[in-house]
Amino acid sequence: MIDQDIPKYAALLKEHYLFKGLEESQIAHVVNRLVRVELDSGEVVITEGDIGESFYLVFRGKVEETRRERGETRHLDFLTEGDFFGEETLLFDRPRVATITAVEPTILLSLDRDDFYELLQNYPQIRKNLSVTAESRQLADKEQFDWVGEDELIYLITRKHEFFLIIALTLPIILGLGSIPVLLFGLTLDPSLFATGVKVVGIVGLVIAVFFLVWNWIDWGNDFYIVTNQRVVWLERVLIFYYSRQEAPLTQVLAVNVSSSWLGRIIGYGNVEVRTFTGGILMRNMSSPQQFANFIDDFQLRAQHQLEDVEKRNRERAIRLRLGLEKEEGKPSPETTARPQVVKKEKKPTQIGGWREKLQTFLQVRYEREGVITYRKHWFLLVGKTWQAATVFMFLAGMMTVFIVSGTRNADFTLAGPAEALLGVALFGAFLWWIYNYLDWSNDIYQLTPDQILDIERKPLGREDKKTAPLDSILSIEHTRDGIIQLMFNYGNVTINVGQTKFIFRGVYNPDQVHHDISDYIEVRRRKKRDSEARRDRQKMSEWFGTYHEQTDILEEYESESDFDLFPG
Repeated sequence: MIDQDIPKYAALLKEHYLFKGLEESQIAHVVNRLVRVELDSGEVVITEGDIGESFYLVFRGKVEETRRERGETRHLDFLTEGDFFGEETLLFDRPRVATITAVEPTILLSLDRDDFYELLQNYPQIRKNLSVTAESRQLADKEQFDWVGEDELIYLITRKHEFFLIIALTLPIILGLGSIPVLLFGLTLDPSLFATGVKVVGIVGLVIAVFFLVWNWIDWGNDFYIVTNQRVVWLERVLIFYYSRQEAPLTQVLAVNVSSSWLGRIIGYGNVEVRTFTGGILMRNMSSPQQFANFIDDFQLRAQHQLEDVEKRNRERAIRLRLGLEKEEGKPSPETTARPQVVKKEKKPTQIGGWREKLQTFLQVRYEREGVITYRKHWFLLVGKTWQAATVFMFLAGMMTVFIVSGTRNADFTLAGPAEALLGVALFGAFLWWIYNYLDWSNDIYQLTPDQILDIERKPLGREDKKTAPLDSILSIEHTRDGIIQLMFNYGNVTINVGQTKFIFRGVYNPDQVHHDISDYIEVRRRKKRDSEARRDRQKMSEWFGTYHEQTDILEEYESESDFDLFPG
C-alpha cells in the first residue's frame, strides 16, 4: 500500500535545517529510506541505557524526553513536529541517554543504523548539522541555564570562533615564554640584590601570564549565541565584572543578515545581525554564522506552520459546531444559562500608597499582588541612600547612652538633663532623616501588569513622575550587571526598548528574573491577543458558512416546491 503522506515527508525535509542545500533528487533519496512508525499515547519508543539502532524525526504529534536521576524520573523536554532524537547514540556510539515516550498519538519517521550512516557519508553537511545539535544539547544540559522556560527547548549553542580565542591567548603565551628565560637567568646569577630582582620579575611575569591565560580562556567560554524554539539569545559574561543577556523572540525577528570578511569566509566566522523593529542584536565573530542563520529561519517557519495548523483545526471545529455536526464539550445546561450571570469587575492595578502596604512590603524588593509585580531597587542602593542618616543616628544613640549612664552614676552631673533633651531631639531628627530616605527609596518602583509596564518616581511630600508603556509596544529586552559589586549582590539594569524610547529598570534585584517576568507577560499577552483575534475570525467564518448553509437549504426547499424551473440551464 502506498503511503499517502510521502509528499508531506518531502515537504518537511525541504524546510528542515538539517537538509538545507539538498536537491530534489537527494530529498527523494532520503524519503525513500524513511520508515513510518506510529505510536499510541504512553508508548515508549526508546529506553534510556539501550543500544541505539535508529534515528527518529517527529512527523506528527508529541513525545516526552525523560531521564532517571537519583531514583527519580526527570522531565527534560517535549519534542514536536520537526524535532528529532536518537542521533547522539549513533554519532558517538554510546547507549541511549534518555527515554522517549509518546504523550499523544504520534507518527515518527525513522532511519536504521545503516541508512543513517549512508546518509552521513553521502551528505557531509547533514553530519555537521547533527553534530552541532548534539553538542549543543550536551552543553545546554551541562550549563543548566536558569532562564530557559519549561516548554522551551535549546536547539543550537555556538560561541565566538576559536580564532579569537587564539588571539586572546597569544599575548599571555608570549609573556609567559618571555618570563621563563628571565627567571632562569636570575637563577644562574650569584646571590645578590640584582639576582633577586631578576627572579622576581620572571616570577611575576609568569604569574601574570598564567592568570590572563586562564582568564581569557574562561572569558571566551562564557559567551554564548543561542537559538531556542522561542527566541534568539546572546549571553555575554565577563568573569566577576559583567553579565548581559540580549534576546529577540522569533515572532519579532524581521530579518537575519550574515556578513563576514575575506578571512572570515576562509576560516569560517562572521557576524549575524538579527533585525527587529528597534534594530535588533548584532552578534560578532560567531563560528559558522550561516548555520546559525539557517536555524533561525527554520524555527521561524516551523513556529508559523504550527500556529497555522492549530488555527486550521480550530476553524474546522468552529464550522462543525455551527452546522451542528459536532457538540460543544462542556456546554452549560439550559438551567445554568437561564440564571442571571454575575459580571465581575476587573480589578485595577495595585497602587503604591498607604501605610498598611508600606509596612507589609517593608524592605521587599519584589512582590506580587493580583497579577501585578512590583520591583524596587536593590538593598545595596538603599544602604547607599541611608547610610549617612544611619551613621548619625547610631552616633547620637551612643552619645545618649553615655549621658544616661554618666547621669545615673553621678547625681551632680547637671548637664545630663538638657543634653539628653537636646540629643533626644537630634536623635528623632536623624530617625526622620532615615525614614525620609527610606521612603524615597521605597517610592521609586517599577511595575509589571498584565498589559503594561510602569516606571514611577515619587519624592516624599513632593512630586511624582510616572511613565507607562503597553506590553504590545515592547520590541526587545536586555539586562546587564556591571562590575564585581553588582555580580556579588546580584543586581543591575533591565532595558526595555519601546519604539524609540527606552525604559530602564535601574538597580533591580536579580535582573535575570525581571527580564524573564517581562518576557513571560509579553508572551501571555500576545497569546491572548492572537487567540482573541483568531476567535473573532472563526466566529465570522462559521457564521458565514452557517448562513450559506441555511440559504442553500431554503433554496433547495423552494426549488422542490416549484412547478417550474426558476433557473433553467
